[in-house]
Order: sequence, then structure tokens, then C-alpha cells
Amino acid sequence: MSNLFINATIVTVDDQKTIWLDGALLIDGDRIVAIGKTAALLCHPSLQANSKIVDCQGKIILPGLINTHAHLGQSILRGLAEDVPLHSWLCDAIWPLEANYEDDDGYISSKATIAEMLKSGTTCFLEALLTHSTGFENAARAVNELGIRGCLVWAL
Repeated sequence: MSNLFINATIVTVDDQKTIWLDGALLIDGDRIVAIGKTAALLCHPSLQANSKIVDCQGKIILPGLINTHAHLGQSILRGLAEDVPLHSWLCDAIWPLEANYEDDDGYISSKATIAEMLKSGTTCFLEALLTHSTGFENAARAVNELGIRGCLVWAL
């Protein structure tokens, strides 16, 4: 089934950095089929009789964001030891707590972090420090289940 998003301001990343006012975006499955003015796409040959039409008046459609510095395993530790310098925060609080993760702790933290990224428009991320405790497999399972694009790096 296809979806047609109409009456939107659409920001692109094409060579001309085009911004469509009163723009429309036709999507079939997980592929963008067409982008252009609303009036033109309402008559597009790929538009199907059962296509869902979504009015995006007053809304902006933009490409997914990319997070280049994520820590999947640390989101559940957010807010701890906030009043200490970075070295103490890492060495005395965060890393010792993360070292005590068991079973699905890293998986649950990874899912929470990914859900937060998806909710804010992030569609791809780089995880540069997966620790043994968080578990590469836990993070990879969360990425796979939630459908985000992720670049995972294993820290030795």
C-alpha cells in the first residue's frame, strides 16, 4: 500500500537543496516513489485507489537524522553522578555500573536509547563504544528488532 503526504514543506538533500512548499511525497512500502507539488502528485500514475492520503498542512518533512555519537548501553545510567568531572564520572560511576550489567540489561538499555532516537527523527546512528557488559549481541538484537540503521563498534 502506498502513502501520499500532501500540503507539506519538504526539505531535501538533493544537489540543489530543494525545499518544496505545498509539497507532496509518495511512498510505496519503504521506497519514495515521487516528490513534488501536491497538485501534481494527487494525479501521479503510481497513486493507487487505496492509497492513504495524509494532510501535513503546517508540518515539515525532512530526511532522517544521523546520530554520530551514541552510547546504547549507558542511557539507563543517565543522570547519575552529574556533579563530578568527566574522568570521575566515567571511571568512578558509569563504567563500574555498566560492568555489572547482566543478562538483558544491555539489550533493554539499547532498546530504550534506540526508541528515543527514533522518536526524535534519528534513523541511523554510530555506536562507538560497545562494552563487553552491554554486549554486542544485545545491541545488534535491539537494532534488528526496532529497524534502525546502526553502525556498531566493539570495544576491546
